[in-house]
Amino acid sequence: MMETYLKYIQNVRKLSDATVISYRKDLTVWFEYLRKWEIADDDIDKQIARSFIGQLSREGLASSSINRKISALKGYYDFLIKRKESPYNPFAGIKSMKLNRTLPVHLSDQEISRLISFTADDFKGQRDRLIFELLYSTGCRVSEICNMKCQDLLKSSPIVRGKGGKDRWVFVGSEARKALSDYLPLREMNVQDKKNESLILDAMGKSITARGIYYIIEKYIIRAGLSKKVSPHTFRHSFATGLMNEGADIRVVQELLGHSSISTTQIYTHTGIERLKQVYRKSHPHGKKKTMRESTLKIGDSL
Repeated sequence: MMETYLKYIQNVRKLSDATVISYRKDLTVWFEYLRKWEIADDDIDKQIARSFIGQLSREGLASSSINRKISALKGYYDFLIKRKESPYNPFAGIKSMKLNRTLPVHLSDQEISRLISFTADDFKGQRDRLIFELLYSTGCRVSEICNMKCQDLLKSSPIVRGKGGKDRWVFVGSEARKALSDYLPLREMNVQDKKNESLILDAMGKSITARGIYYIIEKYIIRAGLSKKVSPHTFRHSFATGLMNEGADIRVVQELLGHSSISTTQIYTHTGIERLKQVYRKSHPHGKKKTMRESTLKIGDSL
């Protein structure tokens, strides 16, 4: 039944391949737990579900990973109920664990410029510049960059397909447009299969993978001498943080990022607050002295 459920979330709910792989792992951990303690299907109840979550917590699993397992299992048992394979959902009503959210790492404009200030006079160089420009200009996920087709960006208002098969408009800035026009002729010379419509190609002329983009970014981070841990998602964080710092409405940022929930986007308001604190501490005559009240406040507290 697990395989049937995984096919359902992939083909009907249109969840990404990465999510399906993660859910497979999550469900497998649950079934191994049941086998280890010789728990039959008829004996599964809410107490068993809570014991499972408790064990994961004792093993030191991150709250975000536990929450994903709860989500996967809630969805799985809801699926079984609809198919009349299970009388109820043992994970129904089990709340997600509280997350200790940390501010996302992002790059400043100066760091972005430092990263992409390289000579791009061949196919790989022009491709790499386009990757950086697209990541920063559009705020796209790495999977969305990998799935882009050549004709997608030739439109005045490109549309990308994000998580859950949801489409959204993205905006391509002038620098990214220039990088695109420089890259396309070289792409035509290097593509292995002329029927391949993927925009970004690897060194072999085939569609690039997410791992390939990770590798490219890692190479340039070392070359630029940046100490931050940077991934493709860091550019997405930088995109959103830049918009928030310039006063963009959070609902607009949510739309541009393709977040289904405003709560996901709210982390960038925290980034803005931290920036305001830094400016205050640097600029205000008494800013370098923490008041007793400030020392008790945390990001996100009501003022």
